[in-house]
Amino acid sequence: MRIMKKIAFIIFLGGILTAGLFAQRSFLGLSFGASLPSEEFAKKSVAEDGGYALPGFVIEFSGAYVFDYYFGIAGTFTFSSNPPDRDQLQQDLIDAITGPVPPEIEEVIFNHGSWMYSNLMAGPFLTIPIAFMSLDFRAVAGFSILLSPPWELTVKTAQETFFYTRSGTTTSFAYMLGTGIRFHINSNYAIRLSGDYFHSTPTLSVDENSLVGGATGKSSYDMSVGTINVNIGISYRF
Repeated sequence: MRIMKKIAFIIFLGGILTAGLFAQRSFLGLSFGASLPSEEFAKKSVAEDGGYALPGFVIEFSGAYVFDYYFGIAGTFTFSSNPPDRDQLQQDLIDAITGPVPPEIEEVIFNHGSWMYSNLMAGPFLTIPIAFMSLDFRAVAGFSILLSPPWELTVKTAQETFFYTRSGTTTSFAYMLGTGIRFHINSNYAIRLSGDYFHSTPTLSVDENSLVGGATGKSSYDMSVGTINVNIGISYRF
């Protein structure tokens, strides 16, 4: 009797563990989350190619088509935005414009936008069904369109007025490595949690006639953009 119970339990457990194996593995999903900057993107230095980026948000439309039980191809489109550290950026720009011995400043007007970038990528995908969930891994690559924050800075002193503007868009190669867990609500829908490392190295241009460009001695520079994206969303299984 005990042996029969053990056999029945093993069959029942095996059925649970393999149930996901024959269920839908391909999916389409929409998720939202946080974009946490790193590398030069998060550095706060005009002279050292810093992006002054603070944590922002990311929206992702993603999916994967599984050819067999485990392997397939993934695709993703993401849109992210990261605001700059306004106070630190403003002070560093004023220091670069006015020089090592700044004059007495009467008024500062600083308007700026945020870092914004869109990414379209595809690559190999691996999924491992376990009971009522799927453990996913992906390595995707493609291109990234980056919009640097537009700046308008006016510094008024008793002697003169300094004015500096900047904006620009660039396209570069990008890649993303990540993992995720899909918790199956039913046969068609799942809650998806994911974490990804994103990286690109865009080339940004500096106006050669600007005072900031003259202070840094650069007309263009490469900036290492890295972010950790943590998302939650819903996916449709098919």
